Amino acid sequence: VSKENIEVMDALIGNFTLYDDVNKVYDILQGQRKLSLLCEEKEASAKQSIKQLQKQVEGLEKKKEGLLAQNEEEKKRENDKLKRALQEVNSEVKSFEGEIAKLQERKEALKSELVQTEESNSSDSRAAVEHEHRLKHELSLFAHISNINWTTTADDSSSEIRGVISKTEKGDLNAFSFDTSKMSKFQIANKLWEAMDD
Repeated sequence: VSKENIEVMDALIGNFTLYDDVNKVYDILQGQRKLSLLCEEKEASAKQSIKQLQKQVEGLEKKKEGLLAQNEEEKKRENDKLKRALQEVNSEVKSFEGEIAKLQERKEALKSELVQTEESNSSDSRAAVEHEHRLKHELSLFAHISNINWTTTADDSSSEIRGVISKTEKGDLNAFSFDTSKMSKFQIANKLWEAMDD
C-alpha cells in the first residue's frame, strides 16, 4: 500500500464522526493491508518460482546442447565408421577385380594354348596318318619285291618272327622263323637274303 493511500485513509477516518464508520473504515484498511501482504507474498513466491523455472530451463538448455553435441559426435563417429567400411569394401572390390582380370588373362592364355595344342595334335595326327600310309606302302613294296609274307604269332610278347618266302619262278614256298632274342638284326637280315637267293 502506498503512502498516499494511507494518508487518504487517515483523512477519511478523521472526517467520520461515528464510531461505526471508523470501525468500518478500519476494517477496510486492515483488509486492504492483508490483501496487499498476500499479494506481496504471492508475488515473491511467483518470482521465486520463476527463478527456479528459469534455472530448470537453463539446465534443460544446457542438457539439450550437451545432447546435441553428443549426437553430433556420435553421428561423426558413425559417419567415420561407415566411411572406413566403404573404403574397405572398395578395396576388396578392386582386389576382386584384379583377381578377375588375372583369371581372365589366364583363361585367354589357356584357350590360346588349347588351340595351339589342338592344331599341333591335328598336325601330328596328319603326320602320323601320312607316316602310316608311307610305311604301309613301303611294306607293300618290300613284300612285293622280296616276296616275303609275314605271319603273326599267337603270343604278342613272343620274340619270334615268322613268315613265308614265295618264289614265283619255281613256285616254292620257304617258311622261316627267327628268334630275335638269340639273333641280331644283322644276322636275321643276312638269313633272309640267303633264303631269297636260294
